[in-house]
Formats: sequence, structure tokens, C-alpha cells
Amino acid sequence: MKFSSLKQKLGLALVAAWVTCSIAGCGAVESTRDFFSGSGKTAVAPASVASSAGPALAAPVAANSRIPESVLKGKGLEEVWYLGEVVSGKERIDLQRAYLLDEDLFCVTGPNSSRQRHLIRFSRQSGHAVWYEDIEGTLVYPPSTYHYPASVLRDPELYYTQLDKVICLDLDTGRKRWERELSFPISTRVVANESHIFLGSDLKRAYAVPKNLNVEQWTYLTKGRIEASPLLAGDKVVFASHDGSVTGLIPTDGWDKVRSWKFKTGDRVRSDLAFYERGIFVGSADYKLYCLRLDGTVRWSFVTEAEVNEPPAIYSTAGGSYAFAISDENTLKGLPRTLFAIPLPKGDDVAAVFDSWKMENVKKVVSIGQKNVYVLLEPGASGEKTLVAVDVATGKEAFRLDVAGFNFIPNNSADFGRNNTERGRIYLISRTGAIQVLGEKSL
Repeated sequence: MKFSSLKQKLGLALVAAWVTCSIAGCGAVESTRDFFSGSGKTAVAPASVASSAGPALAAPVAANSRIPESVLKGKGLEEVWYLGEVVSGKERIDLQRAYLLDEDLFCVTGPNSSRQRHLIRFSRQSGHAVWYEDIEGTLVYPPSTYHYPASVLRDPELYYTQLDKVICLDLDTGRKRWERELSFPISTRVVANESHIFLGSDLKRAYAVPKNLNVEQWTYLTKGRIEASPLLAGDKVVFASHDGSVTGLIPTDGWDKVRSWKFKTGDRVRSDLAFYERGIFVGSADYKLYCLRLDGTVRWSFVTEAEVNEPPAIYSTAGGSYAFAISDENTLKGLPRTLFAIPLPKGDDVAAVFDSWKMENVKKVVSIGQKNVYVLLEPGASGEKTLVAVDVATGKEAFRLDVAGFNFIPNNSADFGRNNTERGRIYLISRTGAIQVLGEKSL
């Protein structure tokens, strides 16, 4: 639907009060910005500051969640950009979900007075809205993207699910390309290649659905619920199940008794897998993190202190690559939730793998900087929320930062730490609509 007709029907215009500050440390400017000046749902707000003839200035409503520059300066950080609020028409709306993908930041709003929700794409670099799409409800699973090979003249795509329906948008414009109502319950995010989408289900099955159909081309039955998202690795699509199995299937055919493979962990696999430098990383409830080769054989495994139910975070640093694995709290042994920093060994034949350090009460890994890894601690007894910078090589704490004003702090993979622009950036998102992005101060 075109924006002009949509506006007449709903009286909708998304507006943001934003403040932006460049890495070089320019002065901050506050303004109210109409994201969607023009037809369609594409946002065309330029990076320049609004002129006097533009929208009126407005102070951010959620300014109390913003971390002051004076606090950041003492920790070697600075503000990259800041967004104060999101407004639909004349009413401020909240944010209910935030997903940091390789391309940009994607947020799901709460309903406005017309009960309309939106999926908004925000630029990682400036905080400007690129586009928005009306959605029927909130998202249960993160959206995902696919970029076609250069030889295929098609724009990249974004996929998300609503109940048992898959919706495909043009990633660049936000315009809907297609939607498919599927015949099975979806229990993972969508993963795509050039011709198919792949999904897991509560029915214990893995599915491959051609993009031009709403029926599966093949399905593969496991013995447990599939909660981990599919993973494209080499020439296989890999599924993991609550039955503890990890299976490499042929994208076009499913199980092939010659080309496919299966590996069995000792307990259920719940979290997403990771693929880095020809290694498939699997966390299992059997107290282990596995690194599998592309043929499904074990390259190495690392024993933790409890179940591993969080996706491993993999980062490349100047001193080598690391896998960060978090084990759950072990109440029987009285052990807290623990982060293990595991230097990745070189070569294919690995006798044993050891952690270089570990840290207790870690909720998640947030980002990697030049020297520090940034982690979010578990809330304390009083509910405080703390971000900690830890030296990657030694595990020594560098500083702490109070981030209690923010509800969503997504992991920034930064292309495994190889994206120099994104390296060290921390995205802080509040339900009120405030978004503050921090970066390491340039030397």
C-alpha cells in the first residue's frame, strides 16, 4: 500500500527526535525528523540536520536513559548517535523488539492507537530510518536476510514470520515481495539460499520450501523439537534438535545416505549454531561446546560446568580468534552462569582445547573492541544492569558501565570482529524508543 493512501486511512507518520554525534566528536544537534517524507514506505531522511524550514525541534522524552558524554569519556567511549523517540502521528510509541543484523538495526514497535505495529529499519551508521513496514503482530523469531550472488540480478531480501506465515521484503526498500502461509508450525527463524527457505518446527521436522511455493520440497524427521535455527555451512544446511542430533542435509534434496551426515551430542541442542573458518560450533546441554568439521566429524570439544544453551560468540582479534561460550547456572553444584573465553586452535588435528579465562554471572556477550570484549552481567539482587569491559587476552576487568535505562542490548558480531567500523560498537535500545549507540574513542 502506498504511503499516501495509508496516511489517509490511518493518519500515520513516524517521527523521531534524534541526536547524532560523529566518531570525530562533533557537536550534538537535536531535532524532530519525519522518517517518511515522500510516497511509499521508504524513508528518505537525509543525514544532514533539519533546516529552519524543516520540522520543529524537540527534546527527547527518554533523555534519562541516555548515558552522558562525561561518563563515556572516562571509559574511552563516545556516543556515535542517539535517537530520542519514535512517534506515530502525534503519539509516542514504544519498541517491543530489537534485532541487530549484519546490515542494520531492525526494531518492532508496539501498537499505536489504531493498533498498528511497524517493523523499522534503522541505519547502523546514522540512526536514520531507512524504511518501515506495517506488521500484524510482534515477531517471535529474529528476521534474517539473503544476498543473491552478483551473477543473479536480484535485490537482497529480508524474511520474517508471523505465526505460520513467512513474509519476504525487499531489503533495500522494505516493500513486500511475497508471503507464504505454511502448513506446519514454525519454531525457528528463516534461513534462505538462492532458491529455498529453511525452517525448523515443533513437529520435530526440518523443512525446505521453494521460494515460489507454499509447500515443502522436502522434510526431515528428528526425534525432538527443533529450536536452533538452520545454518548454511559449505554445501549443507545444518539442523540441530532437542534429541541432541546435528545433521548436515542437502539443500535441494534433504537427507542423502551418501552425502549427508549426522552427529550426536549427549543431550539437547537449543541454541543457534555458528559457522566460522570452516568450523560448525554447537553448544549442547551435555556441558560441551563442539567444533565440527564440514563433514560432521568432531574437530574438538570443550567441557563447561553446565548446559550450554546460548549461541557461541566467535571473534577474531589481533592476538587470534576466540570462541565465547556461556554455561547455564548449575544449581546442583552451586555454580553460577559462567562465560568461558576459548582461544581457537590452528590446524585440523587438535588434541585438547582450554579456556584462557572465565567470568561468572555473565548474561551475554555484547561486542568486541580493539582490546576488550564487552559483556552484560546477570541482573543483581536490586535489578541493576551492568556492562563490563574485559581484556580479551587476560580476562581482567577494565571498567563497568551502568546501562539500567535500556531494555535491549543485542550482540554485535561485527562480521566476527573483522568489520573495523562496527568493532567496539555497543547498541543500547530502550522500550521508550530511545536508542544510544556507543563506540570506542579514536586514539
